[in-house]
Amino acid sequence: MSVPPLDPSAREAIAWMVRLQSGEAGEADQAAFAAWLAKDERHRLAWQHLSAPVSQALAPVRSFGQKLSGQGRRMAQAVDEAASRIQRRRRALRGALALGGLGVGTAALVQRWVPLQEQFADMHTATGERRRYGLPDGSSLLLNARSAADLAFDARQRGLRLRRGAAVADIVPERHRPFSLQLLHGEVRSVATADTARVLVQQREQDSLVVALQEAVDLAPLAGPRLRLAPGEAASLSRDGARVQAEDAAAAVAWARGRVVAYDRPLGEVVDALRAYRVGLIRISEEAAALKVYGNYPLDDTLQALASIAETLPVLVHVHSGGWLVRIELA
Repeated sequence: MSVPPLDPSAREAIAWMVRLQSGEAGEADQAAFAAWLAKDERHRLAWQHLSAPVSQALAPVRSFGQKLSGQGRRMAQAVDEAASRIQRRRRALRGALALGGLGVGTAALVQRWVPLQEQFADMHTATGERRRYGLPDGSSLLLNARSAADLAFDARQRGLRLRRGAAVADIVPERHRPFSLQLLHGEVRSVATADTARVLVQQREQDSLVVALQEAVDLAPLAGPRLRLAPGEAASLSRDGARVQAEDAAAAVAWARGRVVAYDRPLGEVVDALRAYRVGLIRISEEAAALKVYGNYPLDDTLQALASIAETLPVLVHVHSGGWLVRIELA
């Protein structure tokens, strides 16, 4: 099952849900929301689709997509309730999706659609979406699904901060303004002065992966000595420092072509890559997750990828609830 990119109406509906449930929405926001909802039938349908699970969870929110009369009063109540617990929007979004009157189950559903914590990032992608952003200096950033980054450009420096996920940066050279990529575990800096540099960066649970795809890059970990990567080399950045590691560059960047490539890789890691492309849940047993995989699978059709895996490994793939839940276990 392929997950298409979000259309503009869906993106706007998500932004409105986050805004209205943030604890900072006022009367002007409520009026603007009502105008947006009435402006286009696609807006109404997108809001209905997004808020339908809410109607099954909570009575106050049940009225949202059904009629506009009394909208301001209901929104004010929701805002008042949220404001007693949430002072700042960013804090609210980081706080385990405590979005005012938004039901926990609904929040989890929306979270699978798009990472709500990253909606305030300068650049971000939803589930199943890859997107290329042009940068002010002519460089570009390709974000993997469910990824986010912030810009840090001024007269003296060019920079990005990867907040989540993975990205490939194509960096045009500038002698007087270095380009740096801030990661959780350190900094990556382009040293190219003549040709465009290309580097892959990825935030992982325990470390950050860096692959120099074109031109050399310097790594400055939070601890330990600096390290220079030659083109084709990879390294991990962790709280213990930087360490060169064996990594197939073509396999690491395969997601940019819509593929996940595995050579003697645990099935659990492949499933993690597929999760970023599937709105529904994928659950896998510990035993199945430990199996080693060899193959090249499509990210944009996760069910086809899992079916191909089941043909070569002793696993069973169970699809439930119209595809919303997939379970993988040993055969």
